[in-house]
Amino acid sequence: MAKRRKIKKSVFLIAGIIGFFIIYFISFNLFSGMDEKQENIVKVEDKEDSRSLLRQLNDKDKIYLSDGIVSDIRVEQELLEELRYSFEDISKIRTPQSYQAIYEGYSDDGLKFSTDLDVIRIYTVNEEEYYKIPIASKDELKNILNKSIYTSFDFVKQHKTWNNVTITYNGKTKTLSKWKYDDLANKMAAKRVVGKVQPEKSKERSEYNFVINIKADNYEAKVETMGDDYVRIQAKNLSSYYEVHTGLYDYIKDEVFKISK
Repeated sequence: MAKRRKIKKSVFLIAGIIGFFIIYFISFNLFSGMDEKQENIVKVEDKEDSRSLLRQLNDKDKIYLSDGIVSDIRVEQELLEELRYSFEDISKIRTPQSYQAIYEGYSDDGLKFSTDLDVIRIYTVNEEEYYKIPIASKDELKNILNKSIYTSFDFVKQHKTWNNVTITYNGKTKTLSKWKYDDLANKMAAKRVVGKVQPEKSKERSEYNFVINIKADNYEAKVETMGDDYVRIQAKNLSSYYEVHTGLYDYIKDEVFKISK
């Protein structure tokens, strides 16, 4: 009996050792495969974009602008197309001797750029490129940048900067209470930038059209409803037209002027 017990113990010991090594090799191969996959993923992520910084900038879908007065204003997609178009005639140059940015911008993945309206600088942590702006294009670029900032919904609806808001309809003007600024801003929801033809036609057909005058820190803006589906935003002698959700029109008509009540 003693011999049988010793034999059984030996068999279990050997089986345990063999099982341990089997599990070890399976685990080793499994985790080695995972490490290899992770290494391949890292290599793919670390692959550098060899295109010029200008080309990379033109492919960005989310751009934010600042001008020293306001900051981090997202450019509407249609206005972004205008900005890309303005970059078509610029030419690459060496680093200028002096440069002081007026406008600055960045993409959502960290590519940055700035301009003094003579030169555009595009840069990352590791590299930079400079481009010369043609003299004939300076005013156009300035207007596009100002339009992208000051006639955007992202900018106008920043109600914490508002100091005074009045809304006019049919010769009547109402001053909006400050505690209602948040309500009004939340109703400003744009669908897309559009041309002027359809909004102007909508305004002619509409029985009710309202004008919102906003006085805020360092700027003034006017938002005009053109029927219930469109608005025009005016600031710095520039205008943009938007197709919008009807919530803004309904809020002013029903809650501010109480026309339907």
